[in-house]
Amino acid sequence: MASATDAAAAGDDGQGLHVLARFAGARGEIRVLEEATTGARHYEEGGITQSRVLPGGEAGVAYVRLMAELLDRGGAVLLLGCGGGALATMLHRRGCRVTVVEANPLSFHLARTFFWMPGGIECIVADMRELAAPPAGSIGGIGIDVGGPQFSYEDVITAAAIARLRGSLREGGRIAVNISLEAPDDPVPGRIADRLAAEGLEVWAFNEHPVSDELNVVLLATAGREEVAALARLTGEGWSLARLAGSDGRRRGARSA
Repeated sequence: MASATDAAAAGDDGQGLHVLARFAGARGEIRVLEEATTGARHYEEGGITQSRVLPGGEAGVAYVRLMAELLDRGGAVLLLGCGGGALATMLHRRGCRVTVVEANPLSFHLARTFFWMPGGIECIVADMRELAAPPAGSIGGIGIDVGGPQFSYEDVITAAAIARLRGSLREGGRIAVNISLEAPDDPVPGRIADRLAAEGLEVWAFNEHPVSDELNVVLLATAGREEVAALARLTGEGWSLARLAGSDGRRRGARSA
């Protein structure tokens, strides 16, 4: 693993992004870049931007800000996937007790060195498919934001992993899952939603309105009843909201809010 001081060829990438560091990653080269005009930093892996973080640690992408709103329930929060650590930083600053699980320990180093993630956040190196479940009813919110080049959500967010996580949720707890779409009609969010609903969770989908080539769906699965008006207030103009399944696990027709 390279260090920040000996990372090769720091400079400008020709698009107004200053290269702060380069690292060898399992899925391709990892670069940390900084916007010349704003100071925002990018975590890039294999040519794909994984995170954009504003100076000081706030998220620079809409879906992370939405996930922070959904998971800010107080108490303990478990995050699966680190990236630049902006979601962990935001929830930590709101008073949550945050634990981040990530298979690649380099991500923790990058988040703390380049992306302002506080040292008070607990970091665990583990694959979420092999993670031992926290004690039953101990977690108020679980965030799943994993991905990268040649990544399969269905292979990682398995039914078995969801079942273990479901058992750790307290009454009224929430699971928020970000999925980056391959195409507007990508079937993966629906398949992951079915796995969540199979655990008796109420499932909603926040669908991002396209503003670029990148498109995200944030699934919300809750161990309680949600009010559609309260959820709709979180969306703003950039999202639409649909209910996918009730707490009985039966698939329902999507309804926009």
